[in-house]
Amino acid sequence: MNEKLKKVKLKGNESFNFREGWLRKGMRCVAENENLFSQDDVMERLGVGSKMVKSIRFWLQATHLTEERYTNSGRSRSQFITEDFGVIIAKYDPYFDDLFTLFLIHYHIVSNASLCIAWNIFFNEYDGQDFTKEDMINACKVFLDKKMDEGCTYSESSFIDDCSSIIKMYMNSRAGEQISKNSIVDTHPEESLDCPLVELGLIQKSTKTKGAFVKSMPTHGALDKLAVLYVIAQNISKEKNSVSIDDLLNASNNIGRVFNLSRVAINEYLDQLRIAGYLTINRTAGLDMVYVETIIELLLIITGKVLILDSTIAFDSAPTSLSTRSIFSQSSI
Repeated sequence: MNEKLKKVKLKGNESFNFREGWLRKGMRCVAENENLFSQDDVMERLGVGSKMVKSIRFWLQATHLTEERYTNSGRSRSQFITEDFGVIIAKYDPYFDDLFTLFLIHYHIVSNASLCIAWNIFFNEYDGQDFTKEDMINACKVFLDKKMDEGCTYSESSFIDDCSSIIKMYMNSRAGEQISKNSIVDTHPEESLDCPLVELGLIQKSTKTKGAFVKSMPTHGALDKLAVLYVIAQNISKEKNSVSIDDLLNASNNIGRVFNLSRVAINEYLDQLRIAGYLTINRTAGLDMVYVETIIELLLIITGKVLILDSTIAFDSAPTSLSTRSIFSQSSI
């Protein structure tokens, strides 16, 4: 990110990470009424308090499941389920049961620098190993300071809250209790349920240093090769349809950074994708280039983890923003 930031969005989650059922509940209610968050009965509909309502609204947008648009000639803002992601998730994994879905949710959070700058910095720029929460916060603050335009400021306490949320988002509640004794910001008393992203295994307790953490690769078999392909496709140049393995490893928002993958692990995933016919690899003369032969227009189908790679193929059963309502009406939370 070369352009300097004039402002940053911090603590949009109201210090709450999303919990089991929150995203589905929010999507269902948005499908029923795009003006959900301006309704007087929004707390009753979602079954949570006012701060959690704001948190659900934030996470729906941060995960790219919904987008907010100005309506009524700019006088109000409405939520709409995204056609390229939210609608497809709603149809094929509405309960967010599949790790495949959660890895893509994680990618959209990390790559969303406008709403989740702390997450973006932590995964893309912070390389600390055996780090304490204080180490991570201090280092990420340095990165953020370098990104800020001259004269622009931000709330340091809010940034600390967001950094604290990262560890709690990817660690189980028992680990969260252990770190809360020495935490900079106390754990919110209502925040007792784990975020579903703890299942991804991307942050673990250090086995070397007490009270410290490490970034870790997903456990073997947890990260599907098509989730890797999804992220590659989101970042690949549409003009060249190629990317270097160095960029896959080191470039912001690509698979090495987003999933904490080593070069060895990346090459293993690339070989799996090559064998499956999704891409080709040129390792001659030190080129180490990856080529995706087909024009990519990713339509993610969770059932069976199928990716349609031909942009000319019609997605016959894909719901529209209107039919999303019927998808959610088939079952209740």
